[in-house]
Amino acid sequence: MTWNANLAIFDLDHTLLAADSSESWAAEMQRLGWIKDNDFWTRHRQMMDAYNHADLDMEAYLALNLSPLIGRQITQVEQAARAFVRDELLPLIYPEARELVESHRAAGDHLLMISASESFLVAPIAQALHFDGVIGIDVELEHGCLTGRPQLPLSYQAGKITHLQAYLSRQAMRPGKTWFYSDSHNDLPLLLKVDEPRPTNPNPRLLQESMSRGWSCLQLQPLIKDTTLDLDRHITQVL
Repeated sequence: MTWNANLAIFDLDHTLLAADSSESWAAEMQRLGWIKDNDFWTRHRQMMDAYNHADLDMEAYLALNLSPLIGRQITQVEQAARAFVRDELLPLIYPEARELVESHRAAGDHLLMISASESFLVAPIAQALHFDGVIGIDVELEHGCLTGRPQLPLSYQAGKITHLQAYLSRQAMRPGKTWFYSDSHNDLPLLLKVDEPRPTNPNPRLLQESMSRGWSCLQLQPLIKDTTLDLDRHITQVL
């Protein structure tokens, strides 16, 4: 039996969170001593530049970001990720984003987080913000250990639509009015599918697209002035 509900969908990085969770997690892996490859940060920066220009090979990026975790038990990774989320990422949630989530909850809307970051990072954040559902990039396991490969399809670009449809099918849910909050042009496929696209802290390409389509944009202010984790401090340890 299907059930009906309005659906508020949120991206994570730079939409709810004043940071990039995967990039920040890479700095945490460096702090933990898990990154051994001296070329890791050079390739990481090249890929982040590609992401900003919409030509990132996401599978290659994930292969890089998951490489320090190959052979590690998922329980160890999840424990470290939960502590990192609690101590470093949750303080970077935009206060206005919390208010926005609560306004949808108060209206009775179903809350769904969809992110192209790893699920072991996304799920603890969604749980802390009391989302009803969460979709991130799941990792492949063998005997409880990470292989360094993501499960396909990825929740990235049009893949978010694929995952959303699968989620609605599992929930036997028929959405009424739909919203999607995102900062990135990479989310245009899903933004074009919902009733109420909500560009939030839009990057330049999404801002340009929003202006051409007449979409109103949200600009959220972080709680603290500088929310960038000190990546350079960690990178210099391997240079």
